[in-house]
Amino acid sequence: MKNFTIGSEIVTLLNTNRAVHTAVRDKIFPLVASTSTTFPFIVYRRSYYKPASNKDYENEKVGIEIIVASNKYSDSVTIANSVADALNHQSTAVIEDINVTNTNEDYLEDTYIQRLFFEVEIK
Repeated sequence: MKNFTIGSEIVTLLNTNRAVHTAVRDKIFPLVASTSTTFPFIVYRRSYYKPASNKDYENEKVGIEIIVASNKYSDSVTIANSVADALNHQSTAVIEDINVTNTNEDYLEDTYIQRLFFEVEIK
C-alpha cells in the first residue's frame, strides 16, 4: 500500500517547484503547522483512499487536501495557483497522475485559506 507514503511524494513535487519553494521555503507540514510558523505556509493531509481491482486491473487512488495559509489574500491565491501548477497532471515513480478535483477558500482567525483537493492515482 503506497498510499501511506504519498505525502512525501507530494512534498517533493512542491519543493521542486520554484514558485512554491520561493513562497513558502520549508514551511510545508503534514496535518498541522507548528504554532511558531510564520505566514505563508502549506499544510497537507490524505483525505481518502479508494482501492480498485479486478482480474486484469489494479489501481489505488488517494485524496489529498492542501491548505495554503497566508495573512494576505493575494499571496494565498498566488501560492494556490503555484501549488495547482506544481501538482496537476504530474507523475513520479509512485504516482501515475494527479488531478485537481475541487477548490475553496475561507477566512479564519486573521488567516486567508485556500483549500485545494487532488486525486492521486498510484502506479
